[in-house]
Amino acid sequence: MREKGLILVSAMLRGLIFFGVVMGIAMACIMLNARWSPDLVWFPLPAVAVLWLATRWAQQRWQIGLNPVAAVSATRAYAAGLTVTLLGVAVCVVQGSYTGMVRETEVFAGADSVAFTLTYAVLMAVFAGVLAEVAFRGIVQARMEPAFGLWTTVIIIAAVNVVSHRWGPEIVQNWLGLFVTLAGWTWLRSWSGSIWPPLVMHAGLNLLVALGLWNFGPLHHAELSSGVVAGFALLGVASLFATVALSRNSRVALTHSA
Repeated sequence: MREKGLILVSAMLRGLIFFGVVMGIAMACIMLNARWSPDLVWFPLPAVAVLWLATRWAQQRWQIGLNPVAAVSATRAYAAGLTVTLLGVAVCVVQGSYTGMVRETEVFAGADSVAFTLTYAVLMAVFAGVLAEVAFRGIVQARMEPAFGLWTTVIIIAAVNVVSHRWGPEIVQNWLGLFVTLAGWTWLRSWSGSIWPPLVMHAGLNLLVALGLWNFGPLHHAELSSGVVAGFALLGVASLFATVALSRNSRVALTHSA
């Protein structure tokens, strides 16, 4: 029990420190850009470079799963990823319609340039998604799953990942939707044997949400019609059945990474 406790603590510390350091460097670049030359948007170059280098280092150090899908066919892996993601989105919408959740474009207060604001809103949504996958489904899961098994790992990582979001109305109003989505991606990482399917799903979903909010404005979940909410509920049920059908009789366990 003591050994498992140490594994849990060390895995979480690795992932959280990695996330904090990389995100901190990216935010420092953004703040410097906004302060010195807000009309010339250059922060994506160093931010993406740091993320890429840090991810490659994590792969070499801990074998976080930056390998092609091999446990199942790539088609099945990404199809399962899509259905898991749709399930999470459905739960988010249904829960948000009851809690009055409002999703808005995230902006950086230090710059007034439209180009800077748009770049920040879109790039950082994708950046955060990729970084979260490397930290949680990569570093933490590679260490935890061999010791705790799949489902304990899924629950713990998803729960910690939920509370690691900035604490605010989104967590209170949409915690279940977040949990289902993140748990689905944690399962997907194990089942596919690769971090790529959940990483692509997370980055892609964040990108679509960021572009949608930028183009169409805030999404007031409570203002959705009952028919739309019911439609998303049915989408969630269908996605759950599709995921089970796609994943039946196929899974790979992660090997221990010290």
